[in-house]
Amino acid sequence: PSPDHPDFAKELTQLVKRSIEISEGRALVLFTSYSLLRRLFKELQAPLEAGGFQALMQGQAPRHRLLEIFRGDTTSVLFATDSFWEGVDVVGESLENVILTKLPFSVPKEPVIEARVEALEREGKNPFLEYSVPQAVIKFKQGFGRLIRSREGFGSIMIFDRRILEKSYGKVFLESLPDCQVVSGEREVVFGKVGDFFLKLRKARKAAKKKW
Repeated sequence: PSPDHPDFAKELTQLVKRSIEISEGRALVLFTSYSLLRRLFKELQAPLEAGGFQALMQGQAPRHRLLEIFRGDTTSVLFATDSFWEGVDVVGESLENVILTKLPFSVPKEPVIEARVEALEREGKNPFLEYSVPQAVIKFKQGFGRLIRSREGFGSIMIFDRRILEKSYGKVFLESLPDCQVVSGEREVVFGKVGDFFLKLRKARKAAKKKW
């Protein structure tokens, strides 16, 4: 469902869980609000840990300590928001799946944003297209950039916000990304292709290690 649908959080919980299982942990789940982050973490912590994945949440420990644990355990999953969209450097097998729960639009109620919006309105411009979208695209690219930190890196970015396909401004987000394979459609189709992607690459990695 779209982010404003009453069933969004419920469906998102299942989608995030499935995505984490496909990548066998190794996931950074990025949110745009603490309330949604806390809700999903509360619902998923027990089932994830029962499945052998260590669930970590922003705020449980200092940032540097969380990242230290995350880097050291390839079964771990880190739920985070805000500052974790940028400046997180995790190289190798510890991070192979970045999950973007929503497009990162800023909250319009913040004073600085309100002032900028009002200024654009006075100039007769569209604040959403002139300010909100470009700012969200910048943060979106930063979130995307958490994945590939070296030439040897690989993985998937899962975007669970259908506005990127359905809204006219969605193409601006997609066009901002580096060259990569884009898969969209029904969840089973997407999860199937992403699952095949990880399966092939893990087989190649095992073969390379045996050869070495």
